[in-house]
Amino acid sequence: MRALFEARIEDLGPGDFVIVECRCGHSLPISSSTLVHGLRLQPYDRIMDLEGRLRCRECDTKGQAVVSIKWAN
Repeated sequence: MRALFEARIEDLGPGDFVIVECRCGHSLPISSSTLVHGLRLQPYDRIMDLEGRLRCRECDTKGQAVVSIKWAN
């Protein structure tokens, strides 16, 4: 388990999720396999870099996300 500022997608285990929360109140848990295979990100991409890259499905705003990690342990 790493600190959020240094965590990379490859650091996430099978039960770990990235929690993305938009300022509009919409939140979504995303698994590492969805980030790599669905969003086509690289395993070495930092989790904190996702904040500016993701778009909310509810309000369609980009760059307003707050990212955190829900570790399984």
